Amino acid sequence: MTETKTVMVVDDEPDVLLSVAQILESNNYRTIKAKDGYECLECLKEETPDVLLLDIMMPGLTSKEILARIAEESSLSQVKIIFLTAVHSQEAEEGGLLASKQVVDFIEKPFTVRRMLDAIEKATKL
Repeated sequence: MTETKTVMVVDDEPDVLLSVAQILESNNYRTIKAKDGYECLECLKEETPDVLLLDIMMPGLTSKEILARIAEESSLSQVKIIFLTAVHSQEAEEGGLLASKQVVDFIEKPFTVRRMLDAIEKATKL
């Protein structure tokens, strides 16, 4: 029997947050939900997910600030980050968001469930 992997979903859109979490849970992932960067960082103090699905455009903390805080914490060095966002990858790259070695994939909204599940599966094996 394989160990259940934990995915933290961070998105300020309640519908996206809940639907992504439900999809993951129905595919045997444990989820942690955070509605913004502050809540994400608070949750990360309590537990370390295997994968962090992170929206880029959220109020409050920027994704760049979240990545910087994660990079500062040695206990979070194994967390794989996948952006799940409406921002185009070129914009994210120009903004320096893809420079972190923890960022392993980039999924643009709208996305297919299969694409998201494949990305998470791949990330948990890295």
